Amino acid sequence: MLWVPLITGLAVVLVVVQSQLRSFNQPWAILLSTAFIVVSVIMLIPQLAQIISLFHDLSGSAGVDYQYLGPVLKTIAVAYVTSFGAEICRDADENAMAAVVELAGKIVILLVAIPVVQAILYGIFGIIGS
Repeated sequence: MLWVPLITGLAVVLVVVQSQLRSFNQPWAILLSTAFIVVSVIMLIPQLAQIISLFHDLSGSAGVDYQYLGPVLKTIAVAYVTSFGAEICRDADENAMAAVVELAGKIVILLVAIPVVQAILYGIFGIIGS
């Protein structure tokens, strides 16, 4: 729980530094923002492992096959990575690149969802009897 105040405090300090840095050297400001994101994600990886373990345990106790949980977790990961990438692009005033990153993320999410949609359709067809 101490990660939230630490990351928030670091973000506030970096925003002040970045506002000054952006006025005379924008590439370094973008690099600083990207470095902050990378360090923050690395610091949060152990917490993400706990969340994935919790989802795995919940799916086992609910009797849901883990193959259906995998695409959900992959979709969440793709959404976060896409969001980070798009925000970095917007931070660099590259809105067209941000739109392409978001489009790529949406396509990957659709590809990840195909097995789940397929299983749902097979279930519906089995109930209907077709």
